[in-house]
Amino acid sequence: MPKNQSRQADSQEANASNQREVLDTSSTLREELMTTMANTAKTHSDQLVELQGSLEKIESKIQDTTGRVTDLETAAAAHSDSIHAMQADMGAMKNELAFLRDRCEDLETRSRRCNLRIMGVKEGREDGNPTMQFVAELLAKSLKLTSVPLLDRAHRSLRSKPSDENAPPHAFVVKCHYFKEKESILKKAAELKTITTKNGDRITILSDYTQTVSKQQAAFGEVRSLLRGLHRVRYGLLFPATLRITTPEGEDFRFKCPLEAKKFVTTTKAAEMTLNGLDSLN
Repeated sequence: MPKNQSRQADSQEANASNQREVLDTSSTLREELMTTMANTAKTHSDQLVELQGSLEKIESKIQDTTGRVTDLETAAAAHSDSIHAMQADMGAMKNELAFLRDRCEDLETRSRRCNLRIMGVKEGREDGNPTMQFVAELLAKSLKLTSVPLLDRAHRSLRSKPSDENAPPHAFVVKCHYFKEKESILKKAAELKTITTKNGDRITILSDYTQTVSKQQAAFGEVRSLLRGLHRVRYGLLFPATLRITTPEGEDFRFKCPLEAKKFVTTTKAAEMTLNGLDSLN
């Protein structure tokens, strides 16, 4: 019995020792687990604090960006209104500029209504004589006028003197005192067709229009050539550039557009004018 009791006591002591070891191990594991959980919680807490700080920064930037976008939208709306107003002002200024340009063109053209341009007079023909007197006598003798025309001004065109002797000479720009006298000079020049001065220069006398009016009148050249083939149809250019066509019946048409005039002349209306002209001749 004593041996059995001794064995039981040893067994119990061994069990107790094992239990203590298990408890110590469990306690150690528990402490380690608690430490790990605490460290993990602290790490997560730090990460959450850092994330919250980042989110606050992002929110601040978003608010700042939203404010800037709002400011940009306000500025864009203001600029859009300003641009719209400037476009309206620009349109008004363009219209006013076009109006003033037309007025200036009209004033310049009207200031030249008494002007003539004489081309073909060789350089140096004046030979020291006053230009106005020379031109007045040249017109009277070349056109066989009954009197010397009264001129206000006369001079060569303002461009550099040609260095080549074969180059065309400067044209004379002449201002007549009376418009009717200027018209009679043009009519006489048209009747003579070929005009030769006493020095043998073949000259041409034309109205001194501005470049714009000259181009506008030149645009009717094709239509005028078509009208020459129509019998008893009268036509002419009204100042500054309006084509007037009068049919054999006395019907009057006026055109400011060369294309419309050409369309009118090449349509059945022109055929009717031709037939009516031929019938009147028969």
